[in-house]
Amino acid sequence: MKLGLCIEMALTKLPFEERIAKAAELGLGNVEFWFVDMTFQGKAERLAELARKHKVTITNTVIGSPDGSIGGGLTDPAHREEWFKRAKMTIDFTREAQIPATIVCTGNEVPGMSDDAMYASVVEGLKPTVELAEEAGVTLMLEPLNIHCDHPGYWLTSSDRGAEICRRLDSPRMRLLFDCYHMQIMEGNLLQHIERNLDVIGHFHMAGVPGRHELFEGEVNYPYLVKKVTDMGYHGVFGLEYAPSKDDEVSIKETMKHLGF
Repeated sequence: MKLGLCIEMALTKLPFEERIAKAAELGLGNVEFWFVDMTFQGKAERLAELARKHKVTITNTVIGSPDGSIGGGLTDPAHREEWFKRAKMTIDFTREAQIPATIVCTGNEVPGMSDDAMYASVVEGLKPTVELAEEAGVTLMLEPLNIHCDHPGYWLTSSDRGAEICRRLDSPRMRLLFDCYHMQIMEGNLLQHIERNLDVIGHFHMAGVPGRHELFEGEVNYPYLVKKVTDMGYHGVFGLEYAPSKDDEVSIKETMKHLGF
């Protein structure tokens, strides 16, 4: 099992660069963060150097915010120019930092637009974005989210629909990010959804449900789920994207122990 940590939600009392060092010290070989021009303020080469120094892989960045307020989103074609500008900037940085992937959020529903029109807008916006990713050697990871607790109004709420879009675009550089926290809230039946969509899943996120805190507090049996998904043939990273409810280091160590890591 490969385990990673989102350093935007844990170890946040430390400066960004120290979070990478601390994750490595705790035995985590993978970390991830969000926007390339916010929490981290520096050049891509510096980030690649930090990863090499601490012997960790930075698994992914994020292009734009879920609601489209950063990057314009994909649901509204009126913001296409804004989307491409940010997508190219993020993909270029991600490539230069030697990071293999970046997350795609669709943006929120657009008032007055039909669902079919928003679907078409997302697909049409992704086609040239995938071309950029293919040229850069960076993988896009499309993420469905929940609208009940964290992202009201978000358009893509189904892992099945996300997988359908990935298959329609038919590129090894277009994958699905399956966030177990979000999909437990929206769909349940996690293993069934994972099994039928594993062919396009490129990454997992995990957090306790409800609350988005520790994995060992909540309704999802993560040790069981991780074992079953691994048995299905998944060999990628399971990312811990959760907010510790206690001391971060204690929480992370307890979480790793809970998962048998």
